[in-house]
Amino acid sequence: MPTFTLISAGDPFEQLTEAAHADVRAGFIADYLAATNLIDRAHIAYEVALYDAANPGEPPLMDEIRGLHLPAAA
Repeated sequence: MPTFTLISAGDPFEQLTEAAHADVRAGFIADYLAATNLIDRAHIAYEVALYDAANPGEPPLMDEIRGLHLPAAA
């Protein structure tokens, strides 16, 4: 009896949302690095906390921002 295999090319909507999430995350990191004072950084950290709370299935962005201050592994 013949069998059929479904080959999916990927959901275009899913690809768009993944790209949008990546752009938002990169934007937050760029804004954090461009912040010139503690108040700006605190505000961006607040926005990142809201983003993390709204996207529980994603890796925490705050962890990535905290990791910016750690030395690179040798």
